[in-house]
Amino acid sequence: MASRRFRPFLISTALAAGLALWSGPTTAETLTDALITAYQTSPLLEANRAALRNLDENVPQARANRRPQVGASISGQTGTTVEELDFGVAGIEASLNATLLLFDNGQTAAAVEAARNQVASGRADLKDIEQLVLFNAVQAYVDVRRDEEFVRLAVNDVDRLDETLSATQNRFDVGEVTRTDVSQSEARLAESRSQLAAARGQLEISREAYRAAVGVAPGNLERLPTLPDLPATLEEATAIGIQRNPQVVAAQFNERAAVYNFDRALAAKGPTISVGGSVGVERLRQNPQVDYDGSTFGQASISANLPLYTGGRNDSLVRQAQAVLDQRRFQVQDVARQVTQQVAAAWAELQVAQASIVARRQQAEASRIAAEGVAEEARLGARSTLEVLDAVQENLQAEAQIVQALRDEYVASYALLRAMGLLTVEHLRLGIESYNPDVYFSKVQSGPRGGYDTSAVDRIRQRWER
Repeated sequence: MASRRFRPFLISTALAAGLALWSGPTTAETLTDALITAYQTSPLLEANRAALRNLDENVPQARANRRPQVGASISGQTGTTVEELDFGVAGIEASLNATLLLFDNGQTAAAVEAARNQVASGRADLKDIEQLVLFNAVQAYVDVRRDEEFVRLAVNDVDRLDETLSATQNRFDVGEVTRTDVSQSEARLAESRSQLAAARGQLEISREAYRAAVGVAPGNLERLPTLPDLPATLEEATAIGIQRNPQVVAAQFNERAAVYNFDRALAAKGPTISVGGSVGVERLRQNPQVDYDGSTFGQASISANLPLYTGGRNDSLVRQAQAVLDQRRFQVQDVARQVTQQVAAAWAELQVAQASIVARRQQAEASRIAAEGVAEEARLGARSTLEVLDAVQENLQAEAQIVQALRDEYVASYALLRAMGLLTVEHLRLGIESYNPDVYFSKVQSGPRGGYDTSAVDRIRQRWER
């Protein structure tokens, strides 16, 4: 009698656990929906986009040194005559002044290029944050799906053990089993209820993690799509990561910016030449009884400056820039090592998960058959109630481990995409418009008519996005 109660549960769990993460209602919320929502509503992304716009402003600020500087000034003088004791304005002067830097030994040019490379590095940093946001959404989605399945398995286990306890109690009432068998069933049912409570608690934790990652509470989550296409070998994946990972790209642009900052420090030791001019009007009066006498004036000047001794400041700036450049070069090497490790780790986790899925499915099938056999033998009196409970529990654990392995395979696949730098809106084909940093960059340059020429930065960006 007991085996008839166990058999339907064993068959249903064997079928359900293997398909749980890959099936669901057709009208549910999809993974693509979650990724789009996370991308479009993430405050972390908005904060880093604002940080990038802050970097954009460094380019026009650097260019400003080679553009005319124009200002206006006005001043007045007061005077008194002792006899009249008349305190009043004795003169007013207003002028318009302009200066233009003609030559600065390449300081401005180096500053502009350093700023442009910092912008390119900032764009790579933003790509890295975008990947983090999308990866967190994927992981949160899969975790909710996994924990929902754990709860379903736990509910089924409680129902099964409740029926088992009733059957054992009936058998005890007619003298087929002992009180020990009843107690064993009661203990296993209590344990199963505890595991159900834990599974429900973990599901709530995962739902809140989903809310934090995506921005909304999870609804009725659809089945997961097929796994993304991945390279065939670890070597291919590593090569892509070294070329495309945003951390590597950012480090490379930081190194280039440091080269230009070093050039700027050297250039500061050279001469500068500038021209200036001013026009204005001056109105004076000699005593209170005389109206103002007005006159206009204008002047032009050219000046050159060569720093001969700065107390060691310029030499210190050169050494400092060299140290920063050395730092950036070593950071490129270090980041390349980190990315190589990230790719290898994700690849290994993916291989382990895939092997685990195969082994766990074999284990689940074998444990299902064994549990059914133990239940049948128990009906004939050859097995104890505890042996039946243990056999079914082993099968349940194998089914749960399949669910976990499927989750691990999916997360490892997207972790590998992230390590390669491919976890992007474009590569995932989410069907939405991604953030375009060129829009703000072009708007704030205040360059010649037609906008600031961003072709250099565009070429740099396109090179590492290919």
